[in-house]
Amino acid sequence: MADKPDIENAAPDLAQPPVISPAYAKDSEANGVREYATIHEGKGRGRIKYFRFGDAPAPANFLIYEFPPGGSEGTHVHYLDNRNNEGSFDEYYYIISGQGRMEIDGEIVPVAPGDHVHTPLGVSHGIENTHPTENLRIFLTFIKRGDEVYPIGGG
Repeated sequence: MADKPDIENAAPDLAQPPVISPAYAKDSEANGVREYATIHEGKGRGRIKYFRFGDAPAPANFLIYEFPPGGSEGTHVHYLDNRNNEGSFDEYYYIISGQGRMEIDGEIVPVAPGDHVHTPLGVSHGIENTHPTENLRIFLTFIKRGDEVYPIGGG
């Protein structure tokens, strides 16, 4: 007699497809993570999970950044008129794990798990992993303030 799978103690399949219904949209961090050679001309490779929510129209966007030790998102700035093609975003960084430092308008600001940092339009900012062995994980919310069309999370 063949063994039955242990359903109760099985690990969940983290790569389940997104759910899009008339009532809600659900996505998983395990779906669609991409690795990039550079993010805003930062150092090293970074991984991004963009939560698309079925391309639902909304001014708020959500993603998770993951940077290895020494990796960074380069210092950049967003403007309402999108003059530099970076998008007209206010950004909100929530540190999930790891440690790092942000450069915000020329000031170095240490960040650690539980920290939440808002960088408004017109303020230069970037983030770097300063831990020697652990990845830096960030939940980023960015809100489009202008009227430009900006391709987010596309192929």
